Amino acid sequence: MLNRVVENDSPSGKRGNLKKAVLAVGACESYYGQHLAEGCDTIVSYKLGKAIADELGDVLVLPPIPVGYSGHYDSFPFTLTLRYDTVTQVIYDIVESVLRNGIDTIMIINGHDGNIAPIEVASRKIKEKYPHARIAALDQWWVTAGELLPKRDL
Repeated sequence: MLNRVVENDSPSGKRGNLKKAVLAVGACESYYGQHLAEGCDTIVSYKLGKAIADELGDVLVLPPIPVGYSGHYDSFPFTLTLRYDTVTQVIYDIVESVLRNGIDTIMIINGHDGNIAPIEVASRKIKEKYPHARIAALDQWWVTAGELLPKRDL
């Protein structure tokens, strides 16, 4: 977590020897009903990122972005949403901040379908300004997970 890295500040201002970071992007909606907690998109993407960081080691786990674009779920009570351009800019600003701190490899794990386009646009804009940046996005973990499951004959 970020607080552990800050404890290890070096005099040069760099944040330890970390060169990779993971950023979870979620949503806050009640679309799923009562069987799943509001915020599960954020929780699952964050936990996936944390598991990846634990497996690889030396990966900074950034605080998750808990609200994304959910305008298509506005009819459900207590859905919080940001505009597409706001989500794009928040992702861009966080990634740019990480790059300024010397971490040039960032994995973005998305937990919500409404964030796919903003993640792509933010990533492309970052690459235009910072060609050395390495950004990988798992934009639909739920599809990837389904593809990894063993096939069963019905």
